[in-house]
Amino acid sequence: MDDHSPALVASDLALSYGPVRALDGLSLTAAPGEVTALLGPNGAGKTTAVSCATGLLRPDSGTVRVLGTDPWRASPEHRARVGVMIQDGGLASGAGAMQLLRYGASLHAAPLDVDEVAEHLGIDEFARTLVRRLSGGQRQRLALALAIIGRPDLVFLDEPTAGMDPSIRRRVRELVRGLARTGTAVVLTTHLMDDVVGLADAVRVISRGRVLAAGSVQEVIREHRGADGGVTLRATASGVAPEAVPALEQELRETAARHGARLEISSAAAADLEAVLLDLMDRDRSDGPHEPDAEARGARTDDAPTAGAAR
Repeated sequence: MDDHSPALVASDLALSYGPVRALDGLSLTAAPGEVTALLGPNGAGKTTAVSCATGLLRPDSGTVRVLGTDPWRASPEHRARVGVMIQDGGLASGAGAMQLLRYGASLHAAPLDVDEVAEHLGIDEFARTLVRRLSGGQRQRLALALAIIGRPDLVFLDEPTAGMDPSIRRRVRELVRGLARTGTAVVLTTHLMDDVVGLADAVRVISRGRVLAAGSVQEVIREHRGADGGVTLRATASGVAPEAVPALEQELRETAARHGARLEISSAAAADLEAVLLDLMDRDRSDGPHEPDAEARGARTDDAPTAGAAR
């Protein structure tokens, strides 16, 4: 595979679980040096697509190529070039956090510096804690570290910032962007629109096993803005010191809670993207069987698989 070839190519994937059609002609690509976000509701087919791309499942029809190779027939050497963020159940519960990370690094010829990765993600703070005693956010950090420690050419990340506090979430975003800058193709699934806006070079919206929309964040928003023509309004607080922002946000949330409301604070682009996502899902449910739009057909022509863990 040359440096300009897609790292991941899935074309017209179809796969059924009995009567349930999990993938229905799904096609997508992921390029080296870019972050590609897969968006869609639970059950949309993201996990199944990722499982096909990692060789865990074989599609009923269609093709998948990961770094130029069919993942079902990939050699151990090829698999070592692909990182997958294993979710909670995949971590050895009786091992210590750093023990497990050092073991993961030992499986690769030229791993990242274990101590640097541990410090950046705050794993050194719970280095000797057994995996089974870690919090959800701590397990997420360890799973992320294990996925990237081998310097993969392609990595699949499932909800990489879930359950993390804002400061760690910022470090994770920096790490993901840094991976892409070194040429790694990153495929991530997330329900946090701020993560998508802050990280993704490309977005694929998936529903009922098909790609409904594809492009950059702004392209998807422009092409698929809500049918009601709605816009997002954002209030800006001036003259607030950066260190005072968390307290201000908390005060606003508490005020909203007193009125029985839940306040969501996010960027305007994140709110717009979420509105587009919800609108696409609503239209997809009401339209019945459909053909993907022009952007999605373009992604289908390119091919494109996915691997890792996704919902």
